[in-house]
Amino acid sequence: MAIALSFMLANLLGATSVSHFLIGCLSSLALYLIYRRALPQPLDGIPYHAASARKLFGDVPGMLSHIAQDEGTFITYLVRSIHQLEAPLVQVFIKPFSKPLLILSDFQEAHDIMTRRTKEFDRSTSSGDLVRGLGPKHHIHLKTTPVWRAQRRLVQDLMTPAFLNEVASHAIHQNACVMVELWRIKSKLAAGRPWSASGDIDQVALDAVLSFAFGSSFGEKHSSMRPALAAVKCLSVLDSDKSSAEIPAQFPSGDVDEVIRATLELVATVEQVQGSPVPNLKWAYVNSLPRIRRATNIKEKYIKHELADAIQRLATSNSEHVKSAVDHMVFRERMLAEKDGRRPDFYSRVMMDEIFGFIVAGNDTSSTTISWGLKYLADNAAAQTRLRKALEQAHNTAQLEHRDPTIHEITRTPIPYLDATIEEILRCAASVPVVDRQATVDTTLLGHFIPKDTVVTCLVTGPSMLSPALPIPDSLRSDVSSATKPRAWDSSGMAAFNPSRWLVQGDKGEEFDPNAGPQLAFGAGVRQCYGKRLAYLEIRILVSLII
Repeated sequence: MAIALSFMLANLLGATSVSHFLIGCLSSLALYLIYRRALPQPLDGIPYHAASARKLFGDVPGMLSHIAQDEGTFITYLVRSIHQLEAPLVQVFIKPFSKPLLILSDFQEAHDIMTRRTKEFDRSTSSGDLVRGLGPKHHIHLKTTPVWRAQRRLVQDLMTPAFLNEVASHAIHQNACVMVELWRIKSKLAAGRPWSASGDIDQVALDAVLSFAFGSSFGEKHSSMRPALAAVKCLSVLDSDKSSAEIPAQFPSGDVDEVIRATLELVATVEQVQGSPVPNLKWAYVNSLPRIRRATNIKEKYIKHELADAIQRLATSNSEHVKSAVDHMVFRERMLAEKDGRRPDFYSRVMMDEIFGFIVAGNDTSSTTISWGLKYLADNAAAQTRLRKALEQAHNTAQLEHRDPTIHEITRTPIPYLDATIEEILRCAASVPVVDRQATVDTTLLGHFIPKDTVVTCLVTGPSMLSPALPIPDSLRSDVSSATKPRAWDSSGMAAFNPSRWLVQGDKGEEFDPNAGPQLAFGAGVRQCYGKRLAYLEIRILVSLII
């Protein structure tokens, strides 16, 4: 029968027409199957927006609407989804042909994933997508394998107390003092008028990390802040309008050199890539731009120049003369090469990307956190007054001598309320608002099946962090998690800025307790933020000198 119908179609339409008809049908079927495959594929049992599951681009239209109408962000959309779906674990659909993105808003379970379930969850590949175009060989892109551990040996000692106190602290303190001097001059010239300080904070963060990376001489030669200081020192009065005390005072910024301009140009590319559903393609486009290619060439040139100087210093000295991160990395590479029986590769892509990696991270995260910290203290006069009193009492000698505290006084003097203030700034600022982990095996999370390679995004804000936790039966938690004493704040005032929440009564009075409550500003476990200690040190120095 089918053969007879085929012959009849062939006679009526002609063989060519039948072929075209069949090809059209098959093409339509193929396109339909591709479309169905591209649609979101929800994981069983995990809440999601039903309307998003029927759209090719899933939650993207809703997210864009939220950003446009509510002045929100990708992160606020995720937090809103948690509240709307009333669940601590939800799924959103961001990319066609991809697994759902899981959103977890529960500190206890997130901490368990990062610290105890490391054989089931590792750093996600998407974590490094934001900086892949700036450093493709940086260790952030590696899974927790022997390769990652071997590469980390190059930089592992940069965050030790010895290196931070003897090298990094001096670089930060030196540049922080320059900013304080700049602000004193600006305050005098402004004569009570407001002026913008955010740019100065960005500059001091960049200058500090460059001095830490390459040494104080590099920081003095290539500075984003010293030209501004030189420019305002030349002023006796401001030329801008003085008719109103409400009009912000404007100050010259000075001219920075090509090293600073190139570094800032490259750091800014992260914002251009952020939010792209196809970051690799976006990086390919961004890195093809003439201005970015030029900035990259300048960056490569100055890093290689500093490596060459460090190699020369190492040839005539030893580890006791390490004065920068690059000095240390060159020393470590020589040691590792001798141990492995190979020639040292001082100019490898790994060396170059590790160096620029902590420049990018140290600049962006620190400046954002410090800016938020100053805003919180400005908005909370009582906390600011108490902090200033604690600093003045702790640095009484400096107060009596009418000078700024030295770097040794800042780093070696215990001040519980300062520690509590720093921790509260990090908790509220959430400069890194999410921490990603990726399932390395088929596993479960809060009673739900999680396929291998699924990414779980843990919110640093949201329920259990800045608002009361959503209820979760212990039976749904992992055995270790359910047996762990939960860290939680009093449900009232969780979103308020209150450094005192980190203080407890001890044998000697009030003491700082870093485990008083939930905190994931730097992640947790073996893959927590590598520069965590450096960030704490930088915030401590800057807050001490500014307040």
